[in-house]
Amino acid sequence: MHDAVPPRKVDACGFQFGAVHEDLSGGFFKVFSELNMTSRGYFNQRIRDSKGDFFELFPYPGAEISYPSMVGRPAWDAIVENVKAEDPKVLFFNTFQRGNIFKWAEQFNLPTLGVVHNARKFARDEVCVSMAQDERYEAFCLSPHVADKLVELVPGLAGRTHVHYPYAWMPEGADRYETGRDCLDIVIPGAVTFMNRDFEGLLDYLEADGDNASRPFRLSILAGGPDRGRLEEEIANRKLDRFFNLAPLDPETRRVPHPYVLRKLYTCDAILPLLPAGRQDYLTSKVTTGIMTALGIARPIIAPPAVGKAYGFTPIELPADRPFDLTSADLSEATLADRRRESLEIREKGLADNHTSLKRVLQKHSVI
Repeated sequence: MHDAVPPRKVDACGFQFGAVHEDLSGGFFKVFSELNMTSRGYFNQRIRDSKGDFFELFPYPGAEISYPSMVGRPAWDAIVENVKAEDPKVLFFNTFQRGNIFKWAEQFNLPTLGVVHNARKFARDEVCVSMAQDERYEAFCLSPHVADKLVELVPGLAGRTHVHYPYAWMPEGADRYETGRDCLDIVIPGAVTFMNRDFEGLLDYLEADGDNASRPFRLSILAGGPDRGRLEEEIANRKLDRFFNLAPLDPETRRVPHPYVLRKLYTCDAILPLLPAGRQDYLTSKVTTGIMTALGIARPIIAPPAVGKAYGFTPIELPADRPFDLTSADLSEATLADRRRESLEIREKGLADNHTSLKRVLQKHSVI
């Protein structure tokens, strides 16, 4: 895995232009590998510079990942030249809901697999809606509720909208899971943002009632984000340090490197998505990476029932209007073990479904 891209023929080329979501790409490369396909990933150099090389931790046979610069016309011209030299049969984009990406992909005149994270955002882009009528395009959503909404908003995608579960990045085999710790380690996943996570409600709850949960716990924060500094100040001002483990940030990038995040995820007891009660978009038209992370590592999820219904799992239930109230949660060893078993089953089924659906699409376009 390197910056220079040697000319070699490949079956598939994948792309990530932004600096997030490289983890979900693993599921595609995993299936390409299972189908004995060769592939090349072009991932923005900023990703590796800020968080490290995700695919060094998760290599897939037949896949090579490069991190070229994507700044300036010469850099983009070089990528196009390399892709044409590699002569792929299919393209894959891990975010495909902006018209300019559609237009860029069009120059290659190839079947294109694109991940739509937000159905409403896709449907608001006139270029996306227009170009999606092209039969060469296949949409992949990360949860059935997003796929359903996308077809509702863009009927022309009926029959070409699929679900891809980004669960491919748990270590092979059973990882360690214990239910009897003296103090539970509960991860709040994703970037720290008060708009997308109900940190205000959480802080108020911890101050008033946090010591009354059925079991002691600490909340692990594994990312930076626009409100990381604000959260740190609130924790200090309210003297809530006893409830938190804050991952150290790289002093230059203000990100947390992949190896640290993964180590913490693989040893945590549960995930608390902390979705605000008013954010219905996460249940109807888009996904939160917090849920996908929890299912990917097969961990119990502590959330209101509506969240479980939207994403297809049984949560450790919280009140709908208090998605942070751990005092009301059943954190018993038996419940944690039960939800863990269900998460493992969901993950295995998702991986099998990924293989089946992607293979079918690739056969449809004569890629395999």
